[in-house]
Parts: sequence; C-alpha cells; structure tokens
Amino acid sequence: MPRRIADPAVMRAVAHPLRLAILTEMWDADRPLRATDLAEILGEPANSVSYHIRRLRDAGYVLDAEGPEGATARDHWYVSPQRGITGDDATTDADGLHEALGAVLRTRYGQMVEHVIRAERAEKGPMLHADGMIWLPQDLARAYTRRLRDLLSELRRQAVEARAGAEPGTPFTRYAFVTDLVPETRRGARLELPVERTPEHDYREYDLDES
Repeated sequence: MPRRIADPAVMRAVAHPLRLAILTEMWDADRPLRATDLAEILGEPANSVSYHIRRLRDAGYVLDAEGPEGATARDHWYVSPQRGITGDDATTDADGLHEALGAVLRTRYGQMVEHVIRAERAEKGPMLHADGMIWLPQDLARAYTRRLRDLLSELRRQAVEARAGAEPGTPFTRYAFVTDLVPETRRGARLELPVERTPEHDYREYDLDES
C-alpha cells in the first residue's frame, strides 16, 4: 500500500531524480541495500547516494535495517517498506501538498522521457509510448478511467503470477509506465466545448515491436 503523506515538505523530499531512483531500486529489492549497492546499480557516486539516503531517511521514506549474516558492523543497510507515495486528503495545507506532488510528478515524467529516449536509441522492444489530447464527454472519460484502472490491476497481477511461475533463470525486463487520463484546466477552469466545436483527437504514439 502506498504511503499517504499530508506534509508538503515530506512529499517534496522525493522531488529529486536521484532520490526517486533510489526509492525505485529499494522498492524493487527483496533485501536490504547499502549506499554502495545503490551507487553501483545507479552508476552514481557513493557519497552522493549516501547523502540522499540520509535525506530520505529524515523524511521517513527509508528505514535502517539489519544486514545479512556476515555483514560488517561498519556497513549501514536500508529498506523502504512502503512502495509508492500518495497525497493524504487529511492535510491541513492542500495547496502546498498539490504543489509538492506536482514537483514529484514533473521529476517522474522527466525520468520517463529519458527511458523512452534511451530505449529508442537502444532499440529495445517491445515498447509503447503514447501521449496527446482527446475530447470526451465526462461519462465516457469516467468509463475509460475505470477500464484503465482495471487494466493496471490486471497487469500487476499478471506480473506477480509470471514471476511466481517462471522457470529458474528466466530473464525478466523491468518496464516503466505512467498512466493518466485527467481533465485539462486553464486558469483553474476545466476546458469544455460543445460537441459541434470539439476538434478531432490528437495523439502521438511510438510503438517499437520486438524483432
């Protein structure tokens, strides 16, 4: 279950590309990790990783953990047990939390763009990236929002089942995705037009099939 955050300062603590990358690796790990482990995985300097781990620990995203048997006393091990983050409706500073969440989302979307660019250059497939605008009445948008939510639940369930049933040594690729269907607003107002004035949909799609 994602960690619910009501404090904008705590949310803003992960609005940094390296901190989000650290959390992603820690969420995916099935064991405690050291700063040196994460530095090797991410290709970042160990002192920089250590600094950002401390900031994440101060904000409560990362916890100290016991190392595996045989670990030396000077090694520090960490875990991040709650996968994902979300805003808490009980916050006393909704505007601040929304701004902090926006900073996190901008960082995450920037990382997704980098994933798309690197995958395209490396020709690693299968890959699908689509973005754009489409005009829908609210009832149809709600219906597709439910369908997208169900599809993501199925995707996660299938991923768990695939891992549980895979033969030893089966290679798995980690796929990154973001899924949003949100109404656009301008100056705080929803963009709305009568049906006779709405233009044709406009979207961009990049589809790289495995070859």
